[in-house]
Amino acid sequence: MTTYAPNLPRAMKAVQYTKVGNPADVLALAENLPLPVPTGFDILIKMNATSINPVDWKAMKGAFPRYLMPKIKTPGLDIAGVVVGLGPKVGKSNKPGVQKFAIGDRVMALQHLSYGGTWQNYSLVDESYVIKTPTEWDDSAAAAFPAVGVTVYKGLVVNAGIKSGDKVLVNGASGGTGSIAVQMATALGASVVGICSKANVDLVKNLGAVDVVDYTTIKVYEKYTNKDFDIILDTVGTPQLYANSVNLLKPSGRFIQIVVPDEALFSIVSALYLVAQVVGRMLYSFLTRGPSYSTYSTSADGEQLAAATHIMVRANARPTVDREYLFEFDKVLEAVAYSQTGRAKGKIVMVAPGHQ
Repeated sequence: MTTYAPNLPRAMKAVQYTKVGNPADVLALAENLPLPVPTGFDILIKMNATSINPVDWKAMKGAFPRYLMPKIKTPGLDIAGVVVGLGPKVGKSNKPGVQKFAIGDRVMALQHLSYGGTWQNYSLVDESYVIKTPTEWDDSAAAAFPAVGVTVYKGLVVNAGIKSGDKVLVNGASGGTGSIAVQMATALGASVVGICSKANVDLVKNLGAVDVVDYTTIKVYEKYTNKDFDIILDTVGTPQLYANSVNLLKPSGRFIQIVVPDEALFSIVSALYLVAQVVGRMLYSFLTRGPSYSTYSTSADGEQLAAATHIMVRANARPTVDREYLFEFDKVLEAVAYSQTGRAKGKIVMVAPGHQ
């Protein structure tokens, strides 16, 4: 039997788009949409806060094949809010790590793409992707974390096998993903060096980096030449960094690339070239017995989100939020425009009216 919180509205609003192009031109406010109905293992979450990830507006500009996207698209990967509806099978899953939920619980989640986006007042999320929001975090911090938290956890813990004492280099250390990488690696006992611009050096130091390289004045591979890094986490996709990584990494080191160049998202030829490049880098690492290379994509995973959150909370760390915007259409456009500048320090969050 489906369970609901009392006094739910009959309609909601969402920010959507139906064609690709500049976000300011294609985004629209949809009103009087029916509330989603939770079935099976679905949890209905009232959104108190959501966030912007660059992939949101890159998708609006046509980064993904149209046949992979629904006709009406709602952006958004992250959600923090309150449980207001439970599908009839919630709490009966055999999946490992699934938490127990009740109406009124504060929760956070990285949305699965098959469920649509989170830039709307209410969202359905499968219970296996949802975790309870730590009491130490408000909704803004909780909404800033899921996508970048799972991304960093997968890169550092799952792929790189980070351990205490490792020396880690984070490229793009002041951004949404990079700032979490600095904090998480530090929390796990690593010694972290960050790369960012001069304006963000103090921020990255305060996040836990033992040294910060201002890329506008010196290249990291000119400052560090002893091949003593265990892990390089590239959240920017800088070709020169990989090209010089052999002089930065130990022979047993790992180069983890999160972001692919934008041109690979918008051109089939560039995408094929990227695939060839990735395969070539992996083959080169294998043949030379040198540092390994890997890249990956992030998907919803409640267990990984819970583990990443636990690492942060245990270290008394919280996501860096650069700016908060009201979840109102004109403010959403402002938030997206700011994200497109590439100058955000940490994450950009949008908060439902009444939850500032």
